Amino acid sequence: MLRSILLLCAFLGCALSLPSQDETKLLATFAKAFTPPKGKPGATLEAKQAALHATKGLDSGKAAETLVGGWLDLDVELGALDTQRTAASEEMAKILKGQEASEQRTFPQAELTRFNQLKDEVARLRDQGDGLRELQLQLAERISELRRRDATLWLLQRVCGNRKHPMPLRLAAGKAVGGGAVDVLEELAAALQRAKDPAEQIVLLDALTLAGRSATLHANPVIELLQSKEEAVAERAAMALAKIAVADAVGPMIQLLVRSSGQSRLRIASALEVLTNQQFGINVGAWQAWWQTDGPMFAQGGKLGGGTPSHRKDTNQFYYFGIPQDQSNSILYVIDCSGSMKATVRMKDGEGKEVETSRIEACKAELARALGLLRPTQKFAILWFNDMPHFWEPKMQLATKETIGRAQTFVGTLKNASSTNIHDSLEQAFTLCGRGKTDKYYGIELDTIFLLTDGSPTRPDGKLDSTDKILVGVRAWNPLKRVTIHCIGIGKDLNTTFLQQLASENGGEYKQF
Repeated sequence: MLRSILLLCAFLGCALSLPSQDETKLLATFAKAFTPPKGKPGATLEAKQAALHATKGLDSGKAAETLVGGWLDLDVELGALDTQRTAASEEMAKILKGQEASEQRTFPQAELTRFNQLKDEVARLRDQGDGLRELQLQLAERISELRRRDATLWLLQRVCGNRKHPMPLRLAAGKAVGGGAVDVLEELAAALQRAKDPAEQIVLLDALTLAGRSATLHANPVIELLQSKEEAVAERAAMALAKIAVADAVGPMIQLLVRSSGQSRLRIASALEVLTNQQFGINVGAWQAWWQTDGPMFAQGGKLGGGTPSHRKDTNQFYYFGIPQDQSNSILYVIDCSGSMKATVRMKDGEGKEVETSRIEACKAELARALGLLRPTQKFAILWFNDMPHFWEPKMQLATKETIGRAQTFVGTLKNASSTNIHDSLEQAFTLCGRGKTDKYYGIELDTIFLLTDGSPTRPDGKLDSTDKILVGVRAWNPLKRVTIHCIGIGKDLNTTFLQQLASENGGEYKQF
């Protein structure tokens, strides 16, 4: 009998070791594909994709460590490509200087040859970068699917709070921790109490959001973070509390709403509506009156969680193409100045009469009008684009009377020419976001983008662009969704599905005229 038990144990031990051996082999193959040897070209994109696919189902601390290492190696490779493409684009811009809006551009032969070489190089680097960026997002999603305690604990301890790691990687780790929170909830709550770095606090708050009501006992540290001086942290705490569903959070969240502004105020109001099942939007007075009257009764037995955020019912006098701009602290207007903008369109003028004009003239008139409605405390910038993006001024500007006047004068000079490079324009737009290199994802200087276009996106060479690649890029540039993107379509030759999805994924509205 004893001999039989020993034989069975030996068999089971062998059987259990096989998965470990398989995992070791698969992870070694993955690491080899994602870590290029020094001085030699790395594996192809297809080989990397196959190596990543082969890890499906692996879930352990070792798998977490290897996948994170692959993400970081990929980030270095992607960064090098982006640096090369930026340098090539800047050289193109220098050659183009003075002829950005010319329909017929003339260059000396040497410059023309170099410009065309750069255009081909930018297209090649863009293709490589697009593939790697999409793979990086897939790898982040793979990391976020890890659930075993040893995997999520490793991510919590080694990635979520690591200031050297990029924010998108830390967010992916946080999603894994939140998804497996039932096994690491105590460690997650303790990490949040210790955290001082705003980025770490945001990552851990998002993890607790995924944990939902199972995190109720750990709500007090989250409520305390509603007092954070970092707007993104306080906002994220409100969003977490809406899901954790704690009555004690309602009063402090209303106080946060009072002192918030811009797009952050809209998100905090939505969190309150989800938590309380009330729909007062950003009406601070209504929230305060309700809480003063019904607060004690609600705290004792009100319905918590599961509410539906309300939607804006009417436009107001501060709108830009029917979308309010007074709810934003800092706005970037991204304006299509491609050749097709010369086409005619019927629009209402300032007196409400329908008139026929060109698309670009209608858009210039509306932008000049909208600029005149900005408050002096708001900031704004203008980026116009055709085959390449161009800033009016390289930094956000306060909406003073003098600055608005200069901007309106500039808008009046815009001309239509060339193609519709939306990808590079949005990529350039996000360079305005961060106050610094490390906080560019949460310490934003830009909270709203208005993208106006009249056609399907094209590449710098004029060929049709992939809308999927643009969406992938924006997901990488705006991982916290703290920049709201509104889309405005002019005319009939539009990729409506793309513009609607771009707005929807980034908390914005879509309007077509």
